[in-house]
Amino acid sequence: MNMRDIKGVGTALLIALVTWVLPGRPLLADEPAAEEDTSLRCLNARSIRGADVIDDNHVVFEIQGRRLFLNVLPSTCRGLSQDGRFSYDTYTRSLCARDKIRILKDSGNQIYEGRSCSLGRFQPISREDLENFYRDRAVTPEAQDIEPAEVEDVVNEKS
Repeated sequence: MNMRDIKGVGTALLIALVTWVLPGRPLLADEPAAEEDTSLRCLNARSIRGADVIDDNHVVFEIQGRRLFLNVLPSTCRGLSQDGRFSYDTYTRSLCARDKIRILKDSGNQIYEGRSCSLGRFQPISREDLENFYRDRAVTPEAQDIEPAEVEDVVNEKS
């Protein structure tokens, strides 16, 4: 074996080692890198300035500095968007994924707590992306042509 063969074997071993040690990293620059998870498990409860219910699966939290976080609930929270209000308790000064929110219901003369639902992780979202998120969920029903009823048909149905 001459020196050139040894260098070739050494290079092959180095490539094999890098491939084995760094399997999650792309080897070529043009391969896309995996997206980094920027979501947070918890928000400081004292920094929360408000929350808006989008639907039964999504809540947006605003914290100090006007930063927004989208919370995708792990399961549908039926009735959340109907009432649009909720409460939460914190025991650690943080509101975290898996903590429970309780739907607030209005009976006319008093507000009471309804069902509880778990929170998911808090994903940072820009105001522009939030506007797009709202727009993408807006559903406009299609108009349908309806045949006008004839007076005879209505009279016959009652007899």
